[in-house]
Amino acid sequence: MVGCVSPYYPNISKYENLLVVDGQLTNLSGPYTVKLSRTFKYSGDNEALGAGVQPAELVTGAQVKIIDNTGLEVQLKEISSGEYRTVDTTFCGVPGKSYKLQIKSNDQIYESDFLTLKTPTPIDKVYWEYKPQDSDGPKRVQVLLDTHDSSNDTRYYGWEYQETWKFQVPLDDTDKPEWKTCYKSDSSFFLNLGTTIERNSDIIDRQQLQSIDESTNRLFIRYTIQAKQYSLTEQTYHYFKDLITLNQNQGSLYDVAPYSLVSNVKNVNNKDIPVLGYFMVAGVSEKRIFIDRSELPQDFNPTDGFNDCSFHSVTVLQSLTDFRENNEVDSLMKLGYTVYEKFASAILQGGDTIPTWNLSMAKPYCFNCTLTGVNKTPDFWTEK
Repeated sequence: MVGCVSPYYPNISKYENLLVVDGQLTNLSGPYTVKLSRTFKYSGDNEALGAGVQPAELVTGAQVKIIDNTGLEVQLKEISSGEYRTVDTTFCGVPGKSYKLQIKSNDQIYESDFLTLKTPTPIDKVYWEYKPQDSDGPKRVQVLLDTHDSSNDTRYYGWEYQETWKFQVPLDDTDKPEWKTCYKSDSSFFLNLGTTIERNSDIIDRQQLQSIDESTNRLFIRYTIQAKQYSLTEQTYHYFKDLITLNQNQGSLYDVAPYSLVSNVKNVNNKDIPVLGYFMVAGVSEKRIFIDRSELPQDFNPTDGFNDCSFHSVTVLQSLTDFRENNEVDSLMKLGYTVYEKFASAILQGGDTIPTWNLSMAKPYCFNCTLTGVNKTPDFWTEK
């Protein structure tokens, strides 16, 4: 059997150098950020993977504002290349009002549709459940959410989360006690979507936010997760649903055929020029929970995250101008080890006392938590 692959280069010149918009407005306190960039050109002449891809161009020098249905205008200032933030830090979206985004760049005007900010639906509760190993995966802790809208008006939901966990490095640097304990944060990548449009009641139960198994140190000491729930319009829900579908294609014969997503931002000067991205307007509610290691079942044993950390003690002469003149020190440093503590000592040699150093050596992330986290306690953090 012989097979071949022939390259296919589609004519996508229409989609070169298009404006890409990424921004949102909610009822939560600002400031709000809008990111602007342009699509890059792909050159299929290069055979090497990625060789034809050029960096995306960030849009600088644009005039950006948010306008509500009463005519109120809120300016956004460019704080870094392609990133614009509301100047009035007290401004926030008001449920029931409608808003649009306006962008002026290179003599072109772009505007989004007016979108109504829906009233945020409160989260009833965020909670966790322990799942033993089964056909769905290893032992894990699942974080779940329940919510409902008694008025049956929300119907379309989106969820994101921000998680933070406390960790400690296994080795102590006595001169740097602040390097012992740190905090690390992560957030969800995509909006997790849900709808009750086919249900009689506007009720969501057991919506999974996160699943944590023993391979991470998130639950080794103490962990918190803040759920953010969006009350979406039907248009916004379907846009992000299609976006997720397209980005989760696995390259099989049964994937959804790629197609262009319709943005809610338009080129006012020339409606034939497409715009990519989306300006989201949504009501948001939040709820946070903490999970302490002491609350988990005894048979759930998460890693501390430092299984490959090892400690080496090496004695060297104080007369050395460079510790790497010692072969053992040099060999360890080639493996990524470094000296984090030294203590004066001495050895007897031929009746003489020779001054030496006892060196403590390890890989830096094993004694310095600030290399992988932040040693300032977050404002929202509480201990059990």
